[in-house]
Amino acid sequence: MGNDSLKSTLPSLQPAGHGSNRFGRDSELFIKTRAANGVTLVADSFFTAPYKIAQPFYDADTRILNLVLMSASAGVMEGDCYRIKVHLGQASRLALHGQSYSKIHRMKQGHAMHSNTFILEEGAFFDFVQKPTIPFAESRFRSSSQCYLQNGSEFLYSEVLACGRAKRGERFAFQEFSNACRVYYQGELIFLDNQCYLPASQCLEGIGFFEGYSHQATLAYFSDKWDNKFLDELYGVLEDIQGIDFGLSTTNKFGMIFRVLGNSSDSLTKILQSLRVKIYGLKHNQCLTTIPLLAP
Repeated sequence: MGNDSLKSTLPSLQPAGHGSNRFGRDSELFIKTRAANGVTLVADSFFTAPYKIAQPFYDADTRILNLVLMSASAGVMEGDCYRIKVHLGQASRLALHGQSYSKIHRMKQGHAMHSNTFILEEGAFFDFVQKPTIPFAESRFRSSSQCYLQNGSEFLYSEVLACGRAKRGERFAFQEFSNACRVYYQGELIFLDNQCYLPASQCLEGIGFFEGYSHQATLAYFSDKWDNKFLDELYGVLEDIQGIDFGLSTTNKFGMIFRVLGNSSDSLTKILQSLRVKIYGLKHNQCLTTIPLLAP
């Protein structure tokens, strides 16, 4: 796919304020998949610095194609603008894994931005497996994601947000962290999650925010095949774990969301993996003990 045609398919973002993009242009990733004889293949892909994608590996048990998203960068800097678009063809099945923690560096006046667009055709399955995010002191970061579902398609995603570099005394020392996620089913908005953390004007240590914890994990799953009877089984994954607080909610239509508060990126990542294994097993009506996730 050429540069001009890729730009026409990606969402436009406003400039990231003060500071120039050190890559000389927006950092872009485009992946398109198709299914052939029940096997998912990469039909097209495109990326610019610092993005790279590793050689795909296919898991025969879940019939999912796994891709690892790599970044040849020390982290997110002022002025950076990242855009990801993933288009899954009918009945294709893809998991996109982050390779390393996302470090958002100190910024003087401006901010950095990230936009995700996920398009799932009928019967497609997409699992977005992100590594934890660490916002450094004085950083400003704005992120948005849009996912478009059709009949029979499924979207699973997870993320972990740290309070900062707590061992360096940077506990909620960033300037801004905002993250909006919208999910559409056949054109109808069925889910909107809009988080905006401003430590200068909000008590992020208090009730309704992090409540004394240093990390927050989120896992959400959307499918028109979702059955609320599975909630008890998912709740059972968390109810005996010590040192966390959590909540589980169903969405207005076709989905559910977990939020977990804890004090370790690694421990929350393992909890998310346990939930993911349970969801994979429920989907396939089998008892899975593991799925091909990268170690935290």
